[in-house]
Amino acid sequence: MTFENPRGSERRWLTTRVALALGFGVLLTLLMVAGAYAVNVISRMESSNERILTEFLGRQTKLDELRSAIYLSGTYVRDYLLEPDSSKAGESRQALAETRRQIQSMISPAAFDPDQAGRTMYDALRVEIEDYLRAFDPVLGWDAGQRHREGYRFLHDEVLPRRSGTLAIANTIASVNQQQLVERDHRLFDMFAGLRNKLMIALAVMFLCGLALAFATALHILRLEGQTMAHLQEVSGARQELKHLSARLVETQENERKNISRELHDAVGQSMAAVQFELHDLGVVLTPYPAPLRTRVDRIRELVESSLGMVRNMALLLRPSMLDDLGLAAALEWQANQVSRSTGVRIRIGADGLPSELPEEHKICVFRIVQEALNNVSRHARASAVEINVLAGRDRISVMIRDDGRGFRTPRPQGLGLIGMQERAESLGGTLTISSGPGQGTTIEVALPLPQHVMAGRPTAGSLA
Repeated sequence: MTFENPRGSERRWLTTRVALALGFGVLLTLLMVAGAYAVNVISRMESSNERILTEFLGRQTKLDELRSAIYLSGTYVRDYLLEPDSSKAGESRQALAETRRQIQSMISPAAFDPDQAGRTMYDALRVEIEDYLRAFDPVLGWDAGQRHREGYRFLHDEVLPRRSGTLAIANTIASVNQQQLVERDHRLFDMFAGLRNKLMIALAVMFLCGLALAFATALHILRLEGQTMAHLQEVSGARQELKHLSARLVETQENERKNISRELHDAVGQSMAAVQFELHDLGVVLTPYPAPLRTRVDRIRELVESSLGMVRNMALLLRPSMLDDLGLAAALEWQANQVSRSTGVRIRIGADGLPSELPEEHKICVFRIVQEALNNVSRHARASAVEINVLAGRDRISVMIRDDGRGFRTPRPQGLGLIGMQERAESLGGTLTISSGPGQGTTIEVALPLPQHVMAGRPTAGSLA
């Protein structure tokens, strides 16, 4: 197993994080700059388009009004010159004067504000209109006879040609305005095309940056995934090794307990039993001797008997001999009687129908789980009754331990006892489930799979209640 330098790994992680942050920062900056530029250009295009349209419509309106006034002035001149009634001719003359004032206000420099390209044409139009209006001055003082004699000629030779020339210039200016509008539309289109091209370039740059960033991120994620999988495999291997070691430890512990129990029972127990017999014989031999001497021998014999009982109890606690001699059910009954006698808790054992060919490791596992559960009940549960059911099915053996104690809130940190119970069950491929609640007691359920040859031919037992 190899170990990586944590400082080098941390330094490499910081470098990668800075590179990714820098890449995302550049991409975000490009996006913001492109967006700001697009918004700026579109705002300028919108403002320019609105200004151009407003100027064009304003000039067209003024030209239309000017043309109408010129047409109207020609009409008033005609009515003035050809009207035989002096009063009506005077009205036409006054209307002509008013129209002249309107036309002069329309052609003032303040009324028209053309650009540099149209200033010459507007100046020519102003000069032409002023000549046209000055041409009316001689006829305004004519009497009725002069109007009758010279009016038609004046209209045909002076008014109509000048009015046609003036209107031709106005039409030319309108055409120029339309041409300028088209040219400005082309400029707006060029601005839009430039914006589109720049946005395409920015989009291509952002796409390439995003692609590079995505590629780098994918490589980083794949590298992290590989490291995670390698660490996971190492952890899984360590857990398997730990489980194997735990199973070997439990097996070694059971073998050691078995050996110590046998040594206590066979060697120490037999030796102390022999001492007890010798003390009995010594007491018989010392019958003629004084009573204090016999009393001391009797006291020594009682101490030996008490020690022999303690040795036998220790041997049974380490490994009950009836587990090997009488089977799992008898060992569970003995354990229940021991706990009930010391704590006063009522314990009911249901372990009928267990096969005699139950594997050794399964018997030890069930006995140790029940032993640990009863130990927890006596120390923590404050229970008055415990029910233990052990059932053997065709392919598994099931254990249920239920008490009416104070319970606890699940999940909670497990102690060494519960961890040991779970490891024993998992070492045989089984499961252990704990359900409890405050004031609801505790239920422990264990399921241990059995080898197929053990339960072959047996009917399936009922499930746990």
